[in-house]
Amino acid sequence: MIIGVDYFNYGFDQQYYDTPIPTSELDEVTMGAGMYDEVFISVDDTIDNKQEKPAQWTLKTIMDAEFNDNLEAGSINGGGHIVTKIQCYRREYRSTDTEWQLVSQFDYDERYNLYTVIDRFIENNKTYEYCIVPLAKEIMGDVLIGPPIKSTYNGTFISDIDTNFSMDVDFSFSDLAYNTNMSKAVPLNGQYPIVSFGNSNYRTGSVKFLPLTPQQEFGYSSEINAHDEFVNRQNITNFLNNGKAKVIRREDGDIIVVATTNVRTSAKAEGLDAISNVTFEFVEIGPLDYNTMDKSGLISSAGKAVYTYDDDGNIVWNQEARAEDGSKSALERYRNSFTSDPIGRAVG
Repeated sequence: MIIGVDYFNYGFDQQYYDTPIPTSELDEVTMGAGMYDEVFISVDDTIDNKQEKPAQWTLKTIMDAEFNDNLEAGSINGGGHIVTKIQCYRREYRSTDTEWQLVSQFDYDERYNLYTVIDRFIENNKTYEYCIVPLAKEIMGDVLIGPPIKSTYNGTFISDIDTNFSMDVDFSFSDLAYNTNMSKAVPLNGQYPIVSFGNSNYRTGSVKFLPLTPQQEFGYSSEINAHDEFVNRQNITNFLNNGKAKVIRREDGDIIVVATTNVRTSAKAEGLDAISNVTFEFVEIGPLDYNTMDKSGLISSAGKAVYTYDDDGNIVWNQEARAEDGSKSALERYRNSFTSDPIGRAVG
């Protein structure tokens, strides 16, 4: 068929193909002689015909070629080099501190066209902006900055790169001890001792909370399933005892990178041992910066997914999407975090 011309003036009903324009198999764009600033192709039929440059890449974008001395036309620009890795950075929006902090790094796999990063280590009531940077071995490509994202959550959480637990029910935070080191020497001929301080400055404390399944916490069930509560509680104690660094995020914006020890459980009340409080102690092990996150295993990877489009331009997800570790559960783990802009997402 010829686009824009039909047979015998019969309109759509005379078309040989099942769609007016059979473009489902097109994989090549040819441009004639001319001067072109940018070529943008999308399956989003809500875009009007105004001659305006697109604001950003979305899931329905097919190609956005800006012709910056190369023929790259994807959502990232590798400067003409083969992309091997992708990094995701964040910084506080409109802050005087403009330094980007690495939060995720993962291998680029051309079999997947969507990568989802979940950033759990964020302060409450702050606005962040995220960027992605392609790497060709040691060569960094162009920085692609996404729209600002407001971080808002209620309660206190403890998290690592794979797990996030809320500690809302019967939450109790002990007094925080601010620890320093010092030495004292009393000279034989002096009235007062000589005191010198080291560089140590870290916090210690303990937390107590009541872990509950969603059925109990949100009132979905009027009866306590003792086995389900035990399994849920065991998952939390195993998490606290796994020997890995964790991050405590408080509603007031305080963030503490910690190691957890001395995990204990105690029945909620006499005769009510189906649910139990969990108590643990913690030691602060560093600030939430790149050095601490890198050494503590807090630089996350990404969930990988594959999507395509149906004849109406709607997104169709491939059920075989996988996480960075190759597990098939990636789609279920990351689907709820997908946004119209896949650069980043801040969650509570």
